[in-house]
Amino acid sequence: MAAKSALATFTPKTSVVYEFPQPEGDPYYPVPRPENQEIYKQYKALVDSTPGIYFVGRLATYKYYNMDQYVAQALSVYKEIAVKV
Repeated sequence: MAAKSALATFTPKTSVVYEFPQPEGDPYYPVPRPENQEIYKQYKALVDSTPGIYFVGRLATYKYYNMDQYVAQALSVYKEIAVKV
């Protein structure tokens, strides 16, 4: 899926994302359980203390998002990054 195709504006750059669902391995959708929230908190603390790393999307935030929500989140994070550069 090219996220650019979900936008109503033109951009010269493209981010391409592939998902290959399979029965084994890590799930592609977060499972809302207390132990997963604890794992997320550990990752978030690490990311918050490391400049230049941003987590966006379902697995990055351990939350389920519809595609429009994911794109909105990605655009919001991009705006934060663009102001810093």
